[in-house]
Amino acid sequence: MAEQQADTTELSELLQTMNELIGYTSALKQGASGFAYMLPTEWQGPAMQAFLGTFNAWTVGASALEVTALALKNQAQASSDAYSGTIEKLDSSWASIQSNFEA
Repeated sequence: MAEQQADTTELSELLQTMNELIGYTSALKQGASGFAYMLPTEWQGPAMQAFLGTFNAWTVGASALEVTALALKNQAQASSDAYSGTIEKLDSSWASIQSNFEA
C-alpha cells in the first residue's frame, strides 16, 4: 500500500543501545566488586570499611540501573515485535486484496 510507511530502524537501534547499556551496567557491577577486593593489604581499618561501603553502594546502583535498562529494553522489544507483526499482517492483507483485484 503506497500510503503505508514504516521505519523500524530507530527502534532496532534503540534495542541495540539498550543491550549495550545492560552489558555496560553489568560490567560496572562486576568491576566495582572485583576492584574493591584487589586493594593492597595496607588498606585496612575505618578507611577501608568506608571504601568498601562506597563500592557496595556503587554495586547496588549499578544493579538498579541494570534492572531498569533491562525493563526498558523489554518494553522496546515488545513494541518492536508488535510493530513488526502489524506491518507483516498489513502487508499480507494488502497483497491478498491486490491479488484479488488482479484476478
